[in-house]
Amino acid sequence: MTQSSSHTPSSSREAADRLVRALSSLEQSLEPMIARMSELEKGSEDSKTFEQDRARLASDLDDAQAREKNYKDREAEMSALAHETTAEMDSVISQVLHILGET
Repeated sequence: MTQSSSHTPSSSREAADRLVRALSSLEQSLEPMIARMSELEKGSEDSKTFEQDRARLASDLDDAQAREKNYKDREAEMSALAHETTAEMDSVISQVLHILGET
Protein backbone atom coordinates (compact mmCIF):
# COMPACT_ATOMS: atom_id res chain seq x y z
CA MET A 1 0.00 0.00 0.00
CA THR A 2 1.45 3.34 -0.99
CA GLN A 3 1.14 6.55 0.99
CA SER A 4 -1.24 8.18 -1.48
CA SER A 5 -3.63 5.25 -1.31
CA SER A 6 -4.00 5.69 2.47
CA HIS A 7 -5.51 9.15 1.99
CA THR A 8 -9.23 9.22 1.65
CA PRO A 9 -11.21 12.01 0.06
CA SER A 10 -12.43 13.06 3.52
CA SER A 11 -8.89 13.35 4.90
CA SER A 12 -7.90 15.44 1.86
CA ARG A 13 -10.94 17.62 2.46
CA GLU A 14 -10.01 18.00 6.15
CA ALA A 15 -6.45 18.96 5.20
CA ALA A 16 -7.76 21.50 2.70
CA ASP A 17 -10.10 22.93 5.34
CA ARG A 18 -7.25 23.19 7.85
CA LEU A 19 -5.13 24.93 5.22
CA VAL A 20 -7.94 27.41 4.47
CA ARG A 21 -8.36 28.11 8.21
CA ALA A 22 -4.61 28.57 8.63
CA LEU A 23 -4.49 30.99 5.70
CA SER A 24 -7.46 32.90 7.07
CA SER A 25 -5.81 33.10 10.48
CA LEU A 26 -2.56 34.27 8.92
CA GLU A 27 -4.42 36.91 6.92
CA GLN A 28 -6.15 38.19 10.07
CA SER A 29 -2.82 38.28 11.89
CA LEU A 30 -1.22 40.25 9.08
CA GLU A 31 -3.98 42.87 8.78
CA PRO A 32 -2.77 45.00 11.73
CA MET A 33 0.78 44.80 10.43
CA ILE A 34 -0.33 45.85 6.95
CA ALA A 35 -2.33 48.74 8.42
CA ARG A 36 0.67 49.83 10.50
CA MET A 37 2.93 49.60 7.45
CA SER A 38 0.52 51.85 5.54
CA GLU A 39 0.62 54.37 8.40
CA LEU A 40 4.42 54.30 8.42
CA GLU A 41 4.56 54.78 4.65
CA LYS A 42 2.20 57.76 4.94
CA GLY A 43 4.36 59.17 7.72
CA SER A 44 7.42 58.72 5.55
CA GLU A 45 5.73 60.57 2.67
CA ASP A 46 4.69 63.35 5.06
CA SER A 47 8.27 63.55 6.32
CA LYS A 48 9.61 63.84 2.77
CA THR A 49 7.09 66.60 2.03
CA PHE A 50 8.08 68.37 5.25
CA GLU A 51 11.78 68.15 4.32
CA GLN A 52 11.06 69.54 0.84
CA ASP A 53 9.04 72.39 2.35
CA ARG A 54 11.79 73.08 4.88
CA ALA A 55 14.43 73.18 2.15
CA ARG A 56 12.27 75.52 0.04
CA LEU A 57 11.65 77.82 3.01
CA ALA A 58 15.35 77.86 3.88
CA SER A 59 16.14 78.83 0.29
CA ASP A 60 13.44 81.52 0.36
CA LEU A 61 14.89 82.85 3.63
CA ASP A 62 18.40 82.97 2.14
CA ASP A 63 17.05 84.89 -0.86
CA ALA A 64 15.16 87.31 1.39
CA GLN A 65 18.25 87.92 3.53
CA ALA A 66 20.32 88.59 0.41
CA ARG A 67 17.70 91.10 -0.80
CA GLU A 68 17.63 92.73 2.64
CA LYS A 69 21.43 93.12 2.60
CA ASN A 70 21.24 94.62 -0.89
CA TYR A 71 18.56 97.09 0.27
CA LYS A 72 20.60 98.05 3.34
CA ASP A 73 23.70 98.58 1.19
CA ARG A 74 21.69 100.79 -1.18
CA GLU A 75 20.17 102.65 1.78
CA ALA A 76 23.66 103.38 3.13
CA GLU A 77 24.80 104.61 -0.31
CA MET A 78 21.72 106.83 -0.68
CA SER A 79 22.17 108.19 2.84
CA ALA A 80 25.81 109.06 2.14
CA LEU A 81 24.84 110.65 -1.18
CA ALA A 82 22.07 112.67 0.49
CA HIS A 83 24.54 113.82 3.13
CA GLU A 84 27.07 114.88 0.46
CA THR A 85 24.36 116.64 -1.55
CA THR A 86 23.09 118.52 1.51
CA ALA A 87 26.62 119.61 2.39
CA GLU A 88 27.25 120.73 -1.21
CA MET A 89 23.95 122.67 -1.29
CA ASP A 90 24.77 124.34 2.04
CA SER A 91 28.16 125.36 0.61
CA VAL A 92 26.58 126.76 -2.57
CA ILE A 93 23.93 128.66 -0.58
CA SER A 94 26.64 130.10 1.68
CA GLN A 95 28.65 131.22 -1.37
CA VAL A 96 25.57 132.78 -3.00
CA LEU A 97 24.66 134.57 0.21
CA HIS A 98 28.25 135.78 0.58
CA ILE A 99 28.29 137.06 -3.00
CA LEU A 100 24.98 138.83 -2.41
CA GLY A 101 26.46 140.30 0.73
CA GLU A 102 23.94 138.80 3.06
CA THR A 103 26.35 137.15 5.43
